[in-house]
Amino acid sequence: MPHFIKLPEEVAAVFGDAAPKFVDFLATTFSIQGDEVAHMSAISFERTLEKETSSIRLEIAELRTDTQTAIAELRTDTQTAIADLRTETMTAIADLRTDTQTAITDLRSEMKADFSDMQKQISGIHRDISAQTKWILVGLAAAVTLYPIVTRLVSRLFP
Repeated sequence: MPHFIKLPEEVAAVFGDAAPKFVDFLATTFSIQGDEVAHMSAISFERTLEKETSSIRLEIAELRTDTQTAIAELRTDTQTAIADLRTETMTAIADLRTDTQTAITDLRSEMKADFSDMQKQISGIHRDISAQTKWILVGLAAAVTLYPIVTRLVSRLFP
């Protein structure tokens, strides 16, 4: 947009008829200079914008790399923790299985020992009953044998 300037009268008197051409020349020069300043400002702005954009892109790339690294570490840590948990669980199950089998074996041994003691006690009781039965039979045999003798003695002593 051309900007119209008016020359002071003294300057217009010096230039004479060329004054309007000089004013046009100055307006064109100022317009070109304004366009050049705007163009240089735009170039400077573009350079600054490019620098800032590239630094932001670098920061985003670093952030992306850091995030990917953190995710990979988290994934590795999680997998390691899961593997450790599996190992601990398997170990605990194996220990529990071993403890259960040991307890069952001990219980069987105790039951066998108790059954053996019970058989010994039953055998002892059987022996005692056999001995008592023998003594009862011996006593009855003696009574049967001695009864006629005792009755004869009593009948002779007490007629």
